[in-house]
Parts: sequence; C-alpha cells; structure tokens
Amino acid sequence: MHSLATATKSRSKAAALQELHAIKRVAVAQAEEVPSETLSFLAWNGYTLKDFAVWNWILSGTTAEDAASRLQLARRTACKATVDLGPVPVFIFQKLLLRNDMTAKALAILIGQIWQLLNAINQSGSNSNDTEGNNNDKKIGPIGLDALTTMVVRLLRQSRTVWPAAITSIAELWVAHAKNKETEASRLCFHYNRILRVIALPSNESPYQSVHHRQRAQFILYRRMIDPSSPITINREGYRAMALVQLAHRKTDSEREWARLKAPSWPPWKVNRTGMDAHVAAESGMSRATTVLREATDRGYGPKKWEKGAGILAGTDTDQSPTIQTRSAAGPNASLSLPRGSMASLAPDQQCLSDCTSRPDAAAVWVARVKATRTLQEAWVCFLAYRDQGTTMIPQLYEAMLEKVIYDEKRRQGTPDDVDGNAHVGSTQKQLAMPGDGKEVAESSTSHNQVISTREPLPTLNSLLEQMVRHDVQPSGRLLELLLTHARSYEEGIKALELSTLEGSVKSILLHWQGKRWDQAAISDVGALLKTLPDWLFVAYIKFLCRFAETGTAPDDGNTCIQGRLRNAFRLVVTRLPTYRPPWNCLLELLSRPGTTVVINKRSRLQQNVVKFERACRILDSMDSLDLDMDFTGFSYLCAIVSNANAAASSKACGRDQDEDRATRARTMQESRVKVVKTRFAQLVRPSYDLHTGLDTVARLSDYHYSDSCIDEGTGLPRLFRVPNPAHLHVYIRCLGQHGDYDGLVELMRWLTFFLDEIIVEAKGLANGRTMFRRCLTALRAIGCNESIQLVEGQSQQYEAALNSLLEEIDNRGDWDTRGGWPTDDEVDEYIKKGGKVLG
Repeated sequence: MHSLATATKSRSKAAALQELHAIKRVAVAQAEEVPSETLSFLAWNGYTLKDFAVWNWILSGTTAEDAASRLQLARRTACKATVDLGPVPVFIFQKLLLRNDMTAKALAILIGQIWQLLNAINQSGSNSNDTEGNNNDKKIGPIGLDALTTMVVRLLRQSRTVWPAAITSIAELWVAHAKNKETEASRLCFHYNRILRVIALPSNESPYQSVHHRQRAQFILYRRMIDPSSPITINREGYRAMALVQLAHRKTDSEREWARLKAPSWPPWKVNRTGMDAHVAAESGMSRATTVLREATDRGYGPKKWEKGAGILAGTDTDQSPTIQTRSAAGPNASLSLPRGSMASLAPDQQCLSDCTSRPDAAAVWVARVKATRTLQEAWVCFLAYRDQGTTMIPQLYEAMLEKVIYDEKRRQGTPDDVDGNAHVGSTQKQLAMPGDGKEVAESSTSHNQVISTREPLPTLNSLLEQMVRHDVQPSGRLLELLLTHARSYEEGIKALELSTLEGSVKSILLHWQGKRWDQAAISDVGALLKTLPDWLFVAYIKFLCRFAETGTAPDDGNTCIQGRLRNAFRLVVTRLPTYRPPWNCLLELLSRPGTTVVINKRSRLQQNVVKFERACRILDSMDSLDLDMDFTGFSYLCAIVSNANAAASSKACGRDQDEDRATRARTMQESRVKVVKTRFAQLVRPSYDLHTGLDTVARLSDYHYSDSCIDEGTGLPRLFRVPNPAHLHVYIRCLGQHGDYDGLVELMRWLTFFLDEIIVEAKGLANGRTMFRRCLTALRAIGCNESIQLVEGQSQQYEAALNSLLEEIDNRGDWDTRGGWPTDDEVDEYIKKGGKVLG
C-alpha cells in the first residue's frame, strides 16, 4: 500500500509539473499581448511574465490543498538552477491564507513553506532540505514587521478553525523571525501584544480541549517578552489575552482545594473544616486568572469593565469578596456579544477582549455575577439586585439567568449535562466536577443559617420568559440559541422563534417548513438565505428539530409530522452545505439513537439500522464533497451507528443459523461497515509528516509509516492533525470488539504505543481522563479474554504482545496510569457487568 501511495504521488507530481511547464509556455506565447507597462513593472521587481502566470496558476487551485500543493511545487521548481523562475512573493502566501476552504493538510504545507521562506530570508534556516531554495528566496528581500504580523495573524485564525494544535508552531515562527526586525520598541510592543490577543481567542470547535495549545503558544511569546536583555512591555491587551486563556482552564489542585473550603452561604468565605485548614492562606487558592489581573493592576492598568467581569469569573468580586471561580472559554463578554462558533465570521477580537461601551457599566459586572454562582437561589438574588437598580434589562442578563433555571431543572430531573462538552464521558465526570467547572447548578442549602431569603419566589422557565416579554426583551443571539437548544417542547421552540429578532424571510423558512416542496431554482435562494444565519444559530435550530424527531410516530398532518421534522433537518443541512461540522454531527447523532425511526414502512430493527447506516454514508459523502473531514464527535456517532446495525444483523443471523448463505451475506455486510469505520479513523489520525499518502489510498492505520525521523523538527508542527481522547478511543474499541476484529485492534494498539504522548496530553484535558484511559485498557483486556471468537493461529499471541507493549510504554510515563499493569480480572468482570454484551 505504501508503494501504491508513492506511485500515486509520483504520477500526480508529474502531471502537475507538466501543467506548470505548459503554463510557462503559454505565458511566453502571450507576451506580445501584454502591455509593455506591465512587463516593465514585473521586470523592475525582478519577475517575468512566466512568474506572473505561475502565480495565477497557484491562486486558481480548485481547493486549498490543491493551491498549497501548487505553491510547494512552484517553489521547489524555482530552486533549480536550470529553471528560469523567480521566487514566489509574499503576497501569494497572504492571499492563500484568506481562503475559506482551508484544511489541516493545506495549512501544514503553508506553515512549512513559510518557515522555509523566512529562514532563507533571514539566513537562519535550520532545515538542510531547504538549502537549494535559500538563494532564490533571498531575492525577495527582508519582510517588514507589519507584513510578518499580517501573515502570522492569518495563520493563527486558520489554525484556530482547522488545526488548533498548530498554534504553538506559529508562535515559534513569530518569535524566531520577529526578533530580527530592527524597529522601535513601541511598535514591537504593539505587535507582540496583538499576537498574544489573537492566540487567546477560543477555537471554533471544542474551545476547552484546545486551551492547553493556546497557553503553550502564549508562554512562548511571554518568555521572549520577559527576556532581560531586551524586554518587551505587556500592555492591557496582553494581560487581557493571558487572563482569557487562564479563565478557560480547569481548576488546578490548589484551586480545587480552596473551592472545597468555601462556605455554602453567600458570599462563600473560607470555612476551616479541620485544624490544618487554618494554615491554608488565601493566596494558595488564588486562581491564575486573578494573579494575571492583579499583576496588570500593579503595572498601572486599572480595572475597567472587562477586568471587573473577568475578576468575578476568576473568583473575586469588585469589593474583594469571594465568588465562585467559573470556567469560561470566551471571557466575561462571551454572553455580552455572541456565542461560541461565531468567532470565525464576526470580529472575534472585539468580542472576547474588548469593553462593551454600548451598555451600562453595571451590565457586564452583573452578568458575570449571575454566572459566578453555585445555585439558582444565589443567581436569582444577583438578578433581582440588578433589576432593582432600575437599569434597562438586556438579553444577556436574561440569558445568564435562564441558563441557571434550565440547568437547575435538569438537576431536579436527573439529566445533567457533562462538564467538558463530551457526550461520552459518563457519570464519573459528574462526580469529579465542582461548582464553576461546568454549567451544572448545585442544590440550594436547606440550613436556616445558610439559606438566602428573597422577596420573590425562585423563577421557573415560564415565569422568567413572561417577565422577559414584559420588559420588551426579544430573544436574539445567544439567548435565542439557548431557548432553541433547551426547548422542552416543539411548540416552545417555535414560540421563541416567533418572538425573535430574526430577519423575516429567514424566520419564514424556519417556521413554515412543513409541506414545502422546493424546486431546483428555489433551493439556491433558500441556501443563500440560510447562509445568512450564524453557524451557531443554525446548529441550534438543527438540534431543536432533531430533539423532537426521536419517536416512530406516523405523520398525521404538517404540524405534528415527526418524520417531517427529521426530513427537514436533513434537507436544511444539505441545502445550506455548511463547512461547520456541528450541523452534520447533529444528523449523525440522531441516526445513532436506537429508538429513532427513519422510514415509516420499515418496521424491523435491522431494516431501520441498515437505513440509518446508508443515510450516514450519504452524510459523509456530502461532507467529502465539501472537503470537510469528520471530527471525533461525529466519528463516535458513526461507531454507534455501525454497532447498532451489526448488532441487529447478528441477532437476526443467529435466529436463522440454518441459512448459511444468509449468514455469510450478513457477515460480509458487517465487515464492510466496520471497514468504513476503520478507514475514517485512519484518515482522522493522519500524521502531519506523512502528507504524501493520499487519503484515497488509506484504508487502515498500517498504510502510514511511523518513524520519529519523519517528523520535521524545523517547523515544530504536531505529529497528528487530530488526537482522539479516551472516550472516543473507547467507542472505537467497542465497535471493533463487537465485530471481533482482532487485526484492527492490534493495529490500534501499535498506533497507541507510538503516539502515546499525544493521547496522554489530550486525556489530561479531561477531569476523568485517567479513568477513561484505564477503561480503554480494560476493554482491550476484556476483548482479549473473549473465548467466543475463533482466532487464526498466532493471532492471540500478536494481540497479547501488542497489549503488553502498550502497557510497558504506559509504565514508562511514571504515575500516569495510577493502577498500572494489566487490568485485573475484577476490573474486567465489573466492566462487562456494567457495559453489558458489547463484545463479539
């Protein structure tokens, strides 16, 4: 397979070279038609018409990957002494970084090429493979600080969207090459703090999981800025950027210990539970965000609205009384602007790190106070205190209060959401969570000494909505997203849409979907209108439709057609064709539910599950047509879809074991479904240094070659584009184990052994990462002990050897795996007992 990939690469490269040479020949033939002024301008800058044709060829790539590959090929070709081509100018890189169809592979190519270009210009290249191109690239001349900043900012914004782990490489690129710029200290200070600010912005998807990458990138700049030989001042913008990243972090051990000592009364002052607690000083529990904000104050940057709100979320109110340290990905102005997911298109720099001057100063502070509470009662007191001031009520305050009401209701119903935004974490996460770690609301104290008295009863969702209508507050922005996502009935969500501030034509599409038959001419118009909706709001509406399409009720009319809602969710997504993954994941999640009926006239469980798998394949094909690869959330849903289909097929085959042909066909279909999962996993975990292997030639993990010598240390890029956390790995292990795919599991264990460092870093981002990782090992041991699967000779030994190698590698990591060694028989028995029949 590796030789096939190499041959494919050689053929594609030869075809691209032929195209490049053809373009140069056409340019020479058309030279007479080009105005002499244009030729003179190119010549004055050291270029010819051939170079201009090559630039156009690069920028006209059909996809970002195609354009990046053309850039790489053109630069390599220009390095040869026999080729009469000038260097590719900087503005070509700048233009490519503005593309909206960027992928992780294209970004990896561009980062590598920019490293080579800057190394050559600054004569500090460390990669020996680039020496051929140094002389040619030097012709470009030095790049100004403004141009370098523009390039790095565009790299960071693309990385935040498609590859958050590459942020550290980009930060190293900035530090390595900005130091060579001879400029005044004030300009250097401005640019360094601006880069700190862009690094701090949360990623569009999974902002909490990527926070450690942003922190590492900021530390790279911070170490350079505090260099005593040439220090660079951190201004207010820089301090805000560093505080924003610290607000998104989980509590440290000392912060968690301090949180345990807080009294259940309000304000939550420290209460000594034992004699030793008296020696715990307040400074030991001070959050990292508070430390940054206090340092900013000591440097002369007095607290403004942003700092006051951030300080409240960090655990200290404006009067220095304690609050609940609350984790926030987008800072105190997250609810005062737009929700997550809007960062890519709506000026993120102005949302997370700037003061909101259009509102009263009290608004930002009181919204933060409502959020930085533990119980509904505490939040309600803060809400009433702000309302009593007679200030104009704003949607963001209702949003913060409604969130508390909704999650308090979930607590009473026993359906809490997870902390880290992962649907596969389980109850262990809930046990480890503390107030402020997530959106969960704690139960109010029943003690008379600790209860907070209010003149109005605690609000319900309906009473708060009625109050919102009385104050002429219409649902918009994050508030509308919240109402749609957590609507208790279909009618409740529709009412929120009717009251919203959405534009009339868009609202009409969302409200009057039933019975509509769109012809081909209208589809493009509808798609254009749907694209005017922000990604996050479109996702909320798709989630809303999917939530109320769970049962198999047959359609009776347009208003109550559950199947119609399901069909409309698919139709809206396919019409809009978003390049944002959550809408597609909503559809996959709906198909992964065991009780969802997709087709009314197919009643059997096997028929429904087969149709679900077919629909999932159509979704994947649509994503592929957009060059939109899956993420691990969607992959987990795909594993569940395949597991459900294979389980139904197995049970039916067992009922008709006398029909060998039918059983053989069922087994073949099961293998084809598992092959889809294995191929998708191999494509997801593609090594960043193995770009020559085309995804169309990858079907298993062994199609890649794993060697530390393949990693380009010069760029500092991560070894993987995407890293699964233990919850995703566990779902994949169960899917393979259910099918009895020992070869696939052996490949997976070898892959885990090689990339264990990345897996551990990802697992540490979860509160129960150790527990989930141990559960993966227990699942592997349980599958190995399954005697119902007939193994080929030597297969058992390979499986045991691979698991042993993985466990030895884990033991070398010190105290990462707290129990260590093989999972015990008791662990395996408990796992099987809790998980049911999940193995082949």
